[in-house]
Amino acid sequence: MDYQQLTQALNQKATDLTDGQQQDMAFAYEHLKKIARSQRFKVRGTGLNTTALVNEAWLKSQGKANSFSDRNHFFAYCSLAMRHILLNEAKKNRLITYVDHDAQVEQPLLKESDTLMDLERQLERLKQFDARLEQIFTYKFFGDMDFDAIADVMNVSERTVFRDWKKAKAMLAAAMQ
Repeated sequence: MDYQQLTQALNQKATDLTDGQQQDMAFAYEHLKKIARSQRFKVRGTGLNTTALVNEAWLKSQGKANSFSDRNHFFAYCSLAMRHILLNEAKKNRLITYVDHDAQVEQPLLKESDTLMDLERQLERLKQFDARLEQIFTYKFFGDMDFDAIADVMNVSERTVFRDWKKAKAMLAAAMQ
């Protein structure tokens, strides 16, 4: 795949794409499906299937104001989009229990929604402490990005990303226990 061509395709309308760019977009979509599939194992009980999560993230990435400098920035954006989509779904699951006491919602779904909402609260606290730690965690956990891709997006060394990833994981694990 030609990454330059993918970047150009991401910034164009779907109707203006060449055959090669359409193939690159299909590859990017499949890569997002792989990421979303792993999210379903990390964050269970959201009520979203893989395709729905990918489609939501894809649609958010195709907004009018989005312009990506390269593929890593695109996947970083999708990581953040998936985080917000999963959080909104968790909030919706919690709202069902407060509004409709007769709703047939399984307890594990509520427990997982609570866990995801707690993770979000801890990520907000982490962001207040060190925004870079929160970004790195989001890109790695929600976007399954490689350390070198995160380093490229954030303009830091790969070693710094790895060190901050370990630090963020440790801080979040301690905060969530």
